[in-house]
Amino acid sequence: MGENMLGKRFAESKNSLNAIRLGLAALVIVSHSWWLGGYGPEPAPGGVKLGSWAVLGFFGISGYLITRSRMRVAASDYWLARFLRIFPGLVSCVAAVAFVIAPLTAVLTGRRYWFPDAILYFASNLSAGLPGVAVGGIPGSLEGLPDPRLWNGPLWTLFWEIACYILIGVLFLAFRSELARVAVLCLFFAGTVALFAVDAGWASPPTPYDWPLVPVTTFLAGSLVFLFQDWIPVGRKTVCLSTALVVLVASLGYAQSLVHIPLSVFLLSGSLHLPLSTVGSRFDISFGVYIYGWPMQQVLASGGLHTAVPPELFAIAALLLVAPIAWLSCRYVELPARVWLRRRKDRASAPQLA
Repeated sequence: MGENMLGKRFAESKNSLNAIRLGLAALVIVSHSWWLGGYGPEPAPGGVKLGSWAVLGFFGISGYLITRSRMRVAASDYWLARFLRIFPGLVSCVAAVAFVIAPLTAVLTGRRYWFPDAILYFASNLSAGLPGVAVGGIPGSLEGLPDPRLWNGPLWTLFWEIACYILIGVLFLAFRSELARVAVLCLFFAGTVALFAVDAGWASPPTPYDWPLVPVTTFLAGSLVFLFQDWIPVGRKTVCLSTALVVLVASLGYAQSLVHIPLSVFLLSGSLHLPLSTVGSRFDISFGVYIYGWPMQQVLASGGLHTAVPPELFAIAALLLVAPIAWLSCRYVELPARVWLRRRKDRASAPQLA
């Protein structure tokens, strides 16, 4: 393995992925400010909304880390770790919205809140945004807002994130590593071809265009980066080249179909050069910022802030509001789940070491 290849450097060096993920989560909030504040169309560099760029970044990083995890741990530990990564934070967020945030907002603003609707919202969203099952809102509680339908729009991505976890888990359970690598490559190629057909105008685009194949293909790209990491250099030239490719592809209008590999390489190799490894090393609040951002923006909109400030200030206010909530989620929900898992592994390995 080369000294300056991604596999060796990532295993031996500190990285800034937590900082990058926090930045991506913040970018999602910035992106949603235009929609939730009713400010009109948001910036869309390369024809892709800011929040969509952030989601692609999340999925690319996740593809690398999840495949890395599956290759390093037993299947049972993998499934439990994936469950604990998503569901404790998800359950607490959905419960907080249904039974604390929504009723308090309704009381303070004079809007409608009915407890049976909240129960339905809570129970259905335990599916992690499963299409056709998850209920988006609590009727009446957001009446009159730019988006009166949804209390937490980003939850739909969690279902597809979990679907990717399952896909990687099943592939590496059913096939040997070499065959699983070929399977991931074939799936990525098929997804890229389907997306390119839309970008090139050969196929009709779906409505809306935020369809799950885009982030799922990026997840597969991140997985491929891990599977071929011993052939990928991570010097500054790689960072510059991957950046140039992302910009070129986006400028040509093919971001949705061709950006996945260069974007994943850019984020992963760039994480080894950024001096931000201490950010999130103890409390990684990126997941909390992501899942609580939209509800907190709806709270601000309920109070009428969007009518008094421009979208940039609306986004800053949301970030200031969500940061302590995300910290509480990390400190008292997500972190205890990870600590429990670590202790479970230590107890399981203790008899073998005795």
